[in-house]
Amino acid sequence: MPIKVAIVGLFPTVFSTRCKAVCDPAGVAGLRTLEAQLSEYPEVVRAGVKAVTDAVSELIRFFPDLQVELVHAMSLKGLALSVRHRLRSGTYAVFAGRAFALPHQLEELIETVEGALVDRS
Repeated sequence: MPIKVAIVGLFPTVFSTRCKAVCDPAGVAGLRTLEAQLSEYPEVVRAGVKAVTDAVSELIRFFPDLQVELVHAMSLKGLALSVRHRLRSGTYAVFAGRAFALPHQLEELIETVEGALVDRS
């Protein structure tokens, strides 16, 4: 059974149109790329997106088989996770019934995933 982590937050629209970094349907359809869309955001938002992107990349580097699901905070699932885990503003990773603020609690998340892998063995 694969290990899954839900990343809950407010993401630029282009994130929802990308498929596993293998294809770019937005680009094929003539829509703007991630960089073009982010260039219109304030610097503080761009820095936040970069920090979260780096944190998720680091998580995947540690656990290549990890399944990451991006959940927009305003979606029905995002709202349910936000209420259940009392999420505040920002981006969170939800794993094993716990919420981890990204990028601040990345190390704690990595330790929790490692513990779950050891328990499965």
